[in-house]
Amino acid sequence: MKAVSTQRSAFSSKKLKFCSLLTVHYSLIAVYCLLFAACFMFVSCGKKTPPTLKAYEKPLAPAALKAIHREDRIILSWSYSSKKENLKEFHILRAEDSSFQKIAVVSKDTNTYIDVNFKIGIPYKYKVVAVSLKKVISEDSNIIEIKPESVPLAPKNISFNVGNDSLHLSWDSAGENILYNVYRTAEKGKYSINPVNKEALTASKYSDNLEGSPVYYTIRSLLSKEFRSEGQASVEITVDPSSFTPSKPEGFQTVVADDRVVISWKENPEMWVTKYRIYDKVNEKDGFKLVKESVTPAFTLREETGMKHIFRVTAIGPVKESEPSEMITVDF
Repeated sequence: MKAVSTQRSAFSSKKLKFCSLLTVHYSLIAVYCLLFAACFMFVSCGKKTPPTLKAYEKPLAPAALKAIHREDRIILSWSYSSKKENLKEFHILRAEDSSFQKIAVVSKDTNTYIDVNFKIGIPYKYKVVAVSLKKVISEDSNIIEIKPESVPLAPKNISFNVGNDSLHLSWDSAGENILYNVYRTAEKGKYSINPVNKEALTASKYSDNLEGSPVYYTIRSLLSKEFRSEGQASVEITVDPSSFTPSKPEGFQTVVADDRVVISWKENPEMWVTKYRIYDKVNEKDGFKLVKESVTPAFTLREETGMKHIFRVTAIGPVKESEPSEMITVDF
């Protein structure tokens, strides 16, 4: 009996040790599972960082709000100098009295809005606010007030002439106390909201720098007000330097010395003249033939004595050639 009791005690001891080892084993498995799950969540979802106070900061207010009344619309524009990572949108607010109401929401990537729901003769106030991703609203922009009036007619009969280094536009007057804005673009039909003239024009004319490539112009009449209240655009005109024709060269001087002759003339006043062509006629049968091109207003010709030459010179523009100059006769 004693031997049996001893065997049972040893068996119980071994069983207890086995259970303890099994418990530890399962505990380690549980720990490994938890670590694996944590790693899986880290890889699958990415590292999560707690929100910072920066995300809840009030965004900067939009600035330099402007309003233009043009035809049947009021065009608002503003600037925003801060970064837009935490920005969601802009809210446009309007007031007909002292109470502002939100009339539109636009994307953070735009800085303009067109209001078409207004009445002529009624003053309106506008302001814009920025809204963050956390729906935090900025301070107000500057408040702009505008009272749309009946707009004047579009300018008519626009024409231009080319000076030495400038372009001169002119058009018919649209009436007393009417001002004008001139718009220019290098892409046909697409104009900036801002005119090329710094201040509204009181006279129906404007001088502009001469460009080397085609440009397009349109003109709008506006009322003499603190704000812009413009009418429809005029007919678009095209100014293409390739169509310019230079004036013919003048003021020739000839110096003959032995077997050569030096002929010079006044430089053409047009800044866009690229070169000159010299034509020579030695007999009536062959007529004038091109003998030389020069970028300066002069050339030298060498010839044996006893020859008679008749020269004519033309100026070359971007594309077109001027009329020939007077004939210059030289006897060697």
